[in-house]
Amino acid sequence: MANTDSTNAHLSRMVRSGQTGFRILVADHQDGGHGRFSRPWQAPAGTALLMSALVPASRDPQDWGWLSMVAGLAVTEAVEATTGAGRDRVTLKWPNDVLLDQHREHGGKLCGILSERVEGPAGSHAVIGIGINTSMDRSELPVPTATSLALCGLAHDRERLAAAVVEALDHLIGVWLATGTVRGIYRDRCDTIGRPVRLTFDPAKVGGGPTRIEGVGADIEMDGSIVVATAEGRCAFSAADVEHLRPVGNPRLTP
Repeated sequence: MANTDSTNAHLSRMVRSGQTGFRILVADHQDGGHGRFSRPWQAPAGTALLMSALVPASRDPQDWGWLSMVAGLAVTEAVEATTGAGRDRVTLKWPNDVLLDQHREHGGKLCGILSERVEGPAGSHAVIGIGINTSMDRSELPVPTATSLALCGLAHDRERLAAAVVEALDHLIGVWLATGTVRGIYRDRCDTIGRPVRLTFDPAKVGGGPTRIEGVGADIEMDGSIVVATAEGRCAFSAADVEHLRPVGNPRLTP
């Protein structure tokens, strides 16, 4: 598709009109793209891979949180497969941030992901939106902390990348539909495990508790929460902004 308001919104309208089935929608440009908290997400035409996946699903509500993490994992696998960049360059930060060349000159966040649950006459569906910065230059990035494949000197064929994302999504969503989780696959690839981290919380949601903690990423719970080993012990968190802290010496620790 050449243009749409939003790939997520387009598929959501299809669900509400009674359509169903697994579908992938790719657009060259979107006029009304948005991310979490309705933040606008814009990209010049042809400079990003803009796609959404429609997934009919009857999983229990507690399992649906994995879908955004599935998307981040799929993008990580696809970028590695199509560019040859390895784990030293492509980093999956909990829960679904795909970072490229995080500690290099042009590094930053590579993509945005938004998963939504949509109800329609044919039942519950997940709409998983993915936007990957492919050929943007520095002036075209959505935020200063972002990057693109081109800026990092990597191949950025959108068709090849889209095919690799779809292949990874097909496998991972199949695992999720069958079991309700992708914990084992995700844990093996999540670079937050074994990293010194800083978690920052929304003050409105901590009830007077701390708004920031530091520790080492230790594990992933069955519901997708991150377990952090702190000076006070291990704690699990389902929502937080996570920063990977650059350690001195050994780049990864044993939690």
